[in-house]
Amino acid sequence: MRKIVIALPKGKRLMAGAYKVFKKAGFPSAGLEKEIERGDWKQMEFESDDGTVVFLLVRIADIPRYVDKNWADMGISAFDCYREYELSSVNANATNSMRGDNFVSDIFPDLRLCEKSRFCIAGRPESKTFYEKCKNSDEKILEAATQYPNIAAKYFASRGITADVITVTGSTELTPKHGGVDVIFDIVESGRALEKNGLVIFDEAMPIQTKILVSRAALKYDEKISKMIGVLKDAIK
Repeated sequence: MRKIVIALPKGKRLMAGAYKVFKKAGFPSAGLEKEIERGDWKQMEFESDDGTVVFLLVRIADIPRYVDKNWADMGISAFDCYREYELSSVNANATNSMRGDNFVSDIFPDLRLCEKSRFCIAGRPESKTFYEKCKNSDEKILEAATQYPNIAAKYFASRGITADVITVTGSTELTPKHGGVDVIFDIVESGRALEKNGLVIFDEAMPIQTKILVSRAALKYDEKISKMIGVLKDAIK
């Protein structure tokens, strides 16, 4: 009998909360619980106690790809990961144009595993005046550094802000001082990293939600997925 494959975010921050969603729905895994207690994350595949589900421990940024490619039937991911993955299809070549088409992200509500996190626009205090001018004039060009170029570009465009979005892969907080950019577009939780690097929040753009992604193909061809969705909805209430 085919088992349902679930991709869970690997690591301390979200792993336990993500697993609890499925445990509450009636799919506990004693082996996975021991792994969570140990916290060494060496083993990456576990079965539920009843043998109907396989849990895969995956980097959260890779979970949208796992579901999109049908490597997993479902997966828990955060907005920054799955939305950036979806929007990247805009810049993909023709052979990758179907990216993000095979998963659904709106079946379930926000699981609230990242409820303190949100996308913010931040910069050095002396840049705030220029940022405000950019919000009110399309003749000004805002230079923004981010690890999420597609989400950032879409956000600035929706606000009528002309922005030159520069992709960086880490240490975004350093770019206003050492890279000369006007702002950063980044995920903020406590704000301590901003403060330590002399930055302040100019605007809060959007919250970071955590959602259960569901494969369209699995939903269409495996009736067990529909049954699991109903059980999960009851558990999430």
